[in-house]
Amino acid sequence: MEKINNLLNQVAIINKKNAEILDATGGRFNMFRVCGVNHYENTHSAILAELLNPNGTHGLKSKLLECFIETLGDCFTIEKFDCDKSRVHTECSTEEGRIDILIEDNQNKSIIIENKIYANDQPEQLKRYNRYAQTYKNGYQILYLTLLGDNASEQSGGGISYLSISYKENIINWLEKCVAIASRFPTVRETIIQYINHLKQLTNQDMDIKNKEEITEVLSKIENLRAAQAIYQNYSATYNYLIEKHFNPKMEEFAKQKGLEYHYERSEEQYVRFHLTNSNWQGKCWIGFTFEGNRCHYGLCNNPNVYRISEENRKTLHENLNKLDIFSRKESNWWPFYAHYTNLSLDTWESDIIKSDNFLNECKDKIEKLLLAMEGINF
Repeated sequence: MEKINNLLNQVAIINKKNAEILDATGGRFNMFRVCGVNHYENTHSAILAELLNPNGTHGLKSKLLECFIETLGDCFTIEKFDCDKSRVHTECSTEEGRIDILIEDNQNKSIIIENKIYANDQPEQLKRYNRYAQTYKNGYQILYLTLLGDNASEQSGGGISYLSISYKENIINWLEKCVAIASRFPTVRETIIQYINHLKQLTNQDMDIKNKEEITEVLSKIENLRAAQAIYQNYSATYNYLIEKHFNPKMEEFAKQKGLEYHYERSEEQYVRFHLTNSNWQGKCWIGFTFEGNRCHYGLCNNPNVYRISEENRKTLHENLNKLDIFSRKESNWWPFYAHYTNLSLDTWESDIIKSDNFLNECKDKIEKLLLAMEGINF
């Protein structure tokens, strides 16, 4: 235990030093984060498309697109893609669905980018885009972009050729090269730097290289490696401990007040998973807060193999949601209603769970509105 405490103290000192450097240099200031550019794929797509566009307002013509293709290296399979005369579209509507970013050159070649920050795959999505791409007779490539480079699900991309790329490596590496290209365009250069910093925060890479090396050196000692292994093995359990201490008692009390039963499932750094039931809904449906496809969402859930909410009740539910101004929502067989909300991070664990009840109050607000929307539904 002494070795673990010693290791934690050493890493905490380095981490504090890194935070002090960020504060002293304004490294925490980031307009992308201030404006809430976190998990909205459309916003990230718009940013990337503008940079990739040879006719973009950055004034660098095709240099950034050429750099993007060069960064992909041998993984880019289209021969002699004409960057100078390319056209870039976002949210491009086709018979096979909306493509996040479509880049076409004047030789009937295309690059299709499916941007998945956290969202789940849609049924047959990459397969549908692949069918559409057949119209580009001289070559095309589908890029599947996620935060960490995940592959598409089998139902979305099984049996087709696509390249998985990540914000964590591919996009950040490309943008760092773009900074050098934009050295004489200060507004563009500084904006790209801010976006890089924002992506590093989203992918947990916002530590100074020198401080990272110092932590690596500390961990390289065998006694510290063993201590680090013990910490790693208990890392996930720590979030369960924090929720049991700071969240569960208050949520249980709130649930009782609403005539609900609170069922806690588990926690990780990005989410808290739980559901609520009512004796009137028993075996039919529940209110769920869950995490799937790298994305937090909440809503009303039923098991379609056991019970399915009727179309009439679905209609009533969504009419009531409209009255509550809850428009950013989706539905499926399992979820008559669900909506996304922001994933947790270490910062939000500290500020919104440990030091305040912000996360608790956000969950309570969602539950109360959902209960209002469920009024008039007979189970």
